[in-house]
Amino acid sequence: MNAPGKIIDVRAVAGPPCPFLAIAIVAFTCVADIKMSDAQIGTSDPLERCKSISDQLARLRCYEDAASSPKQRARPDSASPGTWRLVRTPNPRGGSDAVSIMQTADLSRSDIGLAGLILRCSERSFEVLIVLLEPAQPRARPQVKLTTSGSTVVLTATVVSPGAALALPNEAVALVNGPWRLAPELALEVNDGDKVIRGVVALEGLVPALAMLMSNCPSR
Repeated sequence: MNAPGKIIDVRAVAGPPCPFLAIAIVAFTCVADIKMSDAQIGTSDPLERCKSISDQLARLRCYEDAASSPKQRARPDSASPGTWRLVRTPNPRGGSDAVSIMQTADLSRSDIGLAGLILRCSERSFEVLIVLLEPAQPRARPQVKLTTSGSTVVLTATVVSPGAALALPNEAVALVNGPWRLAPELALEVNDGDKVIRGVVALEGLVPALAMLMSNCPSR
């Protein structure tokens, strides 16, 4: 597992570094940015092999095994508060890297389908995404219930191609800049009409992690 204070630079990662759910998030950041939608991972990449496994438990075990690989260690470029991780994904077309901070779900308190939470640099500020292990239907409009310290908000999410992540509307940015700063954790419930996925993501260290993200956004 990566110690706090490490940057995960995808260019320095040969296969999966940290817990396997973090690897699922790293795999998503490699393909989720719209500007990099045509990027492809070679078939020799262990992440690609894991993603091709149809059985969910077997796929998770694959991510876990890949995460234990010594090749997946992050390089120590700067500090990452708490268990948040700063992730840089190179743009295959050139130009600025995609920069995000990520937090994996609490495995002991989350359904198997929830990978974690990502805050990713955008043109104006940042955006909030929920990462899943099972792709959602492209046209789905999942209802996401977000609970912190007894306060609950329900937002309608948009599926991000290729379906492994849900983008929350701008209201989520206000939550990050407001009540989430003081909350110890975030309880999530994703309902797409066919199934419900629940889980918990720790918010400890969010304030310094967000400051780190904004200072690393390409436009800043």
